Amino acid sequence: MTFWWMWDPAGTVPVRRFRSEESLARSAPDTQVVRSTDFTCPAQRRRATAVREDFLRVTGDPVQVALVEQRLWTLLVALRRAQPLRDALATAVPKAGRAALVAEPSRELAEFDRRFDRFAAALNVLVADPTPEQLRHTAALE
Repeated sequence: MTFWWMWDPAGTVPVRRFRSEESLARSAPDTQVVRSTDFTCPAQRRRATAVREDFLRVTGDPVQVALVEQRLWTLLVALRRAQPLRDALATAVPKAGRAALVAEPSRELAEFDRRFDRFAAALNVLVADPTPEQLRHTAALE
């Protein structure tokens, strides 16, 4: 497995010297870095890795690329935060009356997955067809 990390684009990098970027990522607080190891579910790790790898191939207007990076950061943090909910829903034993308790979190998770997949698809198209219009479209996704 390839280890990767992504620094919060809005965060400030510590001024202390580090031997490598990996040592910086290992020593950084969890709020500033998303690591591949944060995703315990192999499917979610593959999703996050694929989107990050696509982002690394994005070129163009630096302002638009920064907007895409900020959106990617937001989605990766949300994907990491959703991991405990996914685990809980996957291991929940079906019982009478539990469907109502599971319905709303399941709906929210499904909506997040649709937004994440829409962004991932737009990023994939951007990598395949790196036009300024496609970059603006991907940067403007909510």
